[in-house]
Amino acid sequence: MRILKKIAISLVMLIVVVGAAGYGTFWYMNRTPPQLKEPNYFSYYKNQDTTPVGKVGIFVTGLIMPEHYRLADFHNLALKPAQYIPWPMRNMAMADRGVLLLDTEKFYEFKPFKPTNLMDVYGNTIDVDGESYMEKYEQGEVKWVPPNPNMHFDHGYFLYSGRQGGMPVQAQKLATKARIYYYGPGKGLVNGKIPHEAGERAIVEGGIAKIKAKYGDVPYRFVTAEDFGEARRQLRSLLDEGVDTVVMAAPRPIYSHHEEFNGSIKHTMHYIEEWEHEHNKQIKLIITPQLGEFPVLKDAYLTMLRDRLNTLPPDAKVKVLVSIHGMAWDNVPNEAWIALAPPYVDGMIDAAKKVLADEYKFSKVEVVKTQDHFADPHSDPKGKYLSTNRASWDGVKAKYDYVINLPIEFFAENTDTLFSHAMFNFEGFPGYDIYQPIDYSDWSVPYTRTFDIEGTKVIYNGLPVGKYNAPIIEAYAQAIDTVLSKSMKPLNQVAEATK
Repeated sequence: MRILKKIAISLVMLIVVVGAAGYGTFWYMNRTPPQLKEPNYFSYYKNQDTTPVGKVGIFVTGLIMPEHYRLADFHNLALKPAQYIPWPMRNMAMADRGVLLLDTEKFYEFKPFKPTNLMDVYGNTIDVDGESYMEKYEQGEVKWVPPNPNMHFDHGYFLYSGRQGGMPVQAQKLATKARIYYYGPGKGLVNGKIPHEAGERAIVEGGIAKIKAKYGDVPYRFVTAEDFGEARRQLRSLLDEGVDTVVMAAPRPIYSHHEEFNGSIKHTMHYIEEWEHEHNKQIKLIITPQLGEFPVLKDAYLTMLRDRLNTLPPDAKVKVLVSIHGMAWDNVPNEAWIALAPPYVDGMIDAAKKVLADEYKFSKVEVVKTQDHFADPHSDPKGKYLSTNRASWDGVKAKYDYVINLPIEFFAENTDTLFSHAMFNFEGFPGYDIYQPIDYSDWSVPYTRTFDIEGTKVIYNGLPVGKYNAPIIEAYAQAIDTVLSKSMKPLNQVAEATK
């Protein structure tokens, strides 16, 4: 009995020690949230010296959705959220468990079904062994994987586990969905092209044209941050022109850790450091202010709002939803967006209220802030944040004649606004069907949607493209000029000095 007692005590002590060690390792590996890890580029942004030295080059980068499908972008986008998953669950979530497959016709399903044509992330319907994925399905080698129950509107997929897929399943999932759905002609969009890159380029080229008109030729590069290889090549080519100061100018209304400080800015810093080491030369990096700091930016959305309001009956009941992208804010209390957003977002809400109060005599008005993503029953079970969808239904229940959704964090339609956010925003709306292709080919005109729900017209008012993007271009030029004006003289002053 004494021996058994000693063994039992020893086992208990071992379990306690192992448990304590496991907890200690877990705590150590997850001790610092991603927003506070060093080097902290948000701190760099707040404390930077914004006076350029020597020759200046402008590097325009950020999340820019490609017009045509590019696998690398969606692979990298899918892995970006991994920074928020605690170790060691992160390793399991990012595992390559096999070949992910989606049906080319029923690509967004929630319950098991029999597929008709399975495709992998590379666009193949036949496996490397020459056997089709459908044959493998019929032989029982391909299994249905249900949606993640903790993610709102997550969809299921098929998995062939006979070999690995070459990348994490989560990356395969987004990239395959993008190939078939977002960019599949006649699937997501009739023409199979995403407008975001063209819309962002129009803003950048318009802003750079203003800068060149003032200062003369200033070299610049425009590239998405999500294609790491191309972003690195473009920055190196800019530096190879003899640039001493890189002015990083992202066309974004609000900067965040997720997209900029732990994304495009971090990557840019790494590319610069690599080049510096190779060329034994120091490069100065200056980050321009976010566009939301320039009041003119609001005019883009307010003009669109006025144009919409002008079409309504003068005695209508009108509710305006000023919507943002959204985030699981309680899980990221140190996110830079939280600190940087209020002046712009609150200012937009106040400006919309003022337009309605001063310029119109509607019988009833209301303006609220909503978020498109992460305000669903899974991400926000207590309903702390007002979703765009819930605010729309509240408007229907309150018998408003019109509910107008004014999204203020996007400049051009993209995969979020057209597809994923649309699913959240229009959930339960009669007439909304994720399988209905979107016919949007004239990107100079805002894409809008109207739903008639129980006598209320719910209107997605679109984004400020074409004639509406002039204020964005002006804000972009002003953001760059706040930096260049500290060391560069305008052409007219240079001309005067040489007389």
